[in-house]
Amino acid sequence: MSHRDFCGYNPPPSNFKTFFLPKYEDRLKRLPNFGKMRREWEIEKRPLLIMLHLFADNFGALEKWMDLAYQVAGADGLGPEMDFYVDDLWAGYIFNEEDFSFHRGDEGTSVDSPPLIYGVTSLGEVHFFGGFDGPKTPSLVTLGDFCRGLIKGGIEDPTPSDSIITDIDLTTWNEMIYSVDEDLAVCFYNSQQNATTVNDSLMQNLERLGGHLKQESVRLCKFDLRGGSAPKKFSIESVPALFFLPRHQKTNPVKCKYELGQWSMIRFVAENSSKELNFYNRRGHRRLHAELLAHMREFFRINIDSS
Repeated sequence: MSHRDFCGYNPPPSNFKTFFLPKYEDRLKRLPNFGKMRREWEIEKRPLLIMLHLFADNFGALEKWMDLAYQVAGADGLGPEMDFYVDDLWAGYIFNEEDFSFHRGDEGTSVDSPPLIYGVTSLGEVHFFGGFDGPKTPSLVTLGDFCRGLIKGGIEDPTPSDSIITDIDLTTWNEMIYSVDEDLAVCFYNSQQNATTVNDSLMQNLERLGGHLKQESVRLCKFDLRGGSAPKKFSIESVPALFFLPRHQKTNPVKCKYELGQWSMIRFVAENSSKELNFYNRRGHRRLHAELLAHMREFFRINIDSS
């Protein structure tokens, strides 16, 4: 399977139309098309469980996950109260039908990995069965508890850090370098030298970058060179300039060679982070579990807003 295979593009994977066996149809459903999914949920507003995997690639190896969903759907108090969807990842395109942005697999998604499981409450709140770093392996007990939480409420998602950009200068530099046990991304700028439009654009991009890094172990800082100079070991020919300091190599800063936009900065951070980011691979592309979560939340939020 090519990582460039986008969900929803033809041709679908082999066995896409045949892997879902009739014996599951009394409890489980396949994802409908884009319009039908919207209409059904807007009318019913029932809690949903959505399980996605590479079922069409090797159903024999993955049938255990469909069996698990089937068992959970048959538990007392669950099947009558919510709907259970199980499908191949290719069908996930319905959550972003306009640009088909989902790759059917990535570095964290293979036949050997757990399924991607999402839950939707009757209020349109979307929860991921896993953590920032990816899916967790479900069991009859844990998946059942997850479903009960969707019905009754009270599911607690992992808490991201605050999107804070720390202002630093020479007086706080050493403290920041030696007391913070995280990777550091430091942006140098000059509030007097640069035009207002340049600095305004930079600050907006830094805010967006901070929002993208809320679930990562990376501290984002900004350093105003107004009337001063940069710390030693920083070769700054012009500002703004972005540097990355890995947590165990903070005396060897790496300079960003890309033009400083939000996506180029994410790519730069992803390329140089001490360990791979939770939501982004080394190329700065959002991982499949995070991409689906973002678009599912948008999909059901739109439904709520339009009802």
